[in-house]
Amino acid sequence: MKKFILKIISFVLLFLTILLICFVLPATPRASKSLLFSNVKKDSLLKNIVSPRIILVGGSNLSFGIDSKTIKDSLNINPINTAIHANIGLQYMMDNTVKHIKEGDIVLLSPEYNHFYGSYVYGSNELLRIVTQVNFLDFFKLTKKQILSVYKYIPKYSLSKLNPLEYIGFREHDIYSVNSFNEYGDVYTHWSMKQRVFPSANKIKKRYNPNTIKLINDFRIELGKKGANLFISYPCYQASSFDKNIKQIKKIQKELKKNNFKILGTPERYRIDDSLMFNTPYHLLKKGVNLRTKLLIEDLKTNYIIN
Repeated sequence: MKKFILKIISFVLLFLTILLICFVLPATPRASKSLLFSNVKKDSLLKNIVSPRIILVGGSNLSFGIDSKTIKDSLNINPINTAIHANIGLQYMMDNTVKHIKEGDIVLLSPEYNHFYGSYVYGSNELLRIVTQVNFLDFFKLTKKQILSVYKYIPKYSLSKLNPLEYIGFREHDIYSVNSFNEYGDVYTHWSMKQRVFPSANKIKKRYNPNTIKLINDFRIELGKKGANLFISYPCYQASSFDKNIKQIKKIQKELKKNNFKILGTPERYRIDDSLMFNTPYHLLKKGVNLRTKLLIEDLKTNYIIN
């Protein structure tokens, strides 16, 4: 019996050792082409683009939903679209942005609605990947809640590095790639594509998370210390998905108003017809991108943010 237990312990230790070695190995060739690696370019934009600047922070409702060049041409301001993927978590997005803020910056935050429910704000698999493959030192800056949200993905992530397909025989994705972003940080490779078949979003069933509002307020305070201003815009959202989640969306709107955030527009204003969506409830076809960008520019002008 003792020998059997020792064998089990030895096997577990060997398995954990393999996981640890794989965990610290650099990104595989396939992973290095991921859209997550666009973070390097986006951080460079934050460091080097000169004022006046408008910085867009959020998930793929922004990366797949904005034409930054139109914003620049219309408002004579330099846009930086920092958005990549909602699963990175709103907390990390804000933390990664605030360190690059300059005096006079306008920061436009557009969270996905899911960021206000459950643990979505803290991130998931994509957060684990970005802090281990792209910005490794950020792994040690994760909060307890972020670690609790990502630790369950560690075994699968580590073992993926043993998959031969991570090294040979793969193709760079035509949409979700590090090269899918233009010079402003927008995903543009789908602009000439047709709509793809996809289901509408399920009803949000997670419990409302009041800590999301607290994190956004902390972000507002840090921006204020640097002489920057925070404004919040609602995400573009597929109409049929919007209608399923109207109660949850109204709860978010109520809480944002109660906390006196500077808000552009209403949720209904960014409820986008299903015909203008690309391949998820947050991703827009080029016609949808044009509409959402037009609405945002109008809101920026109407609220006298841009003179």
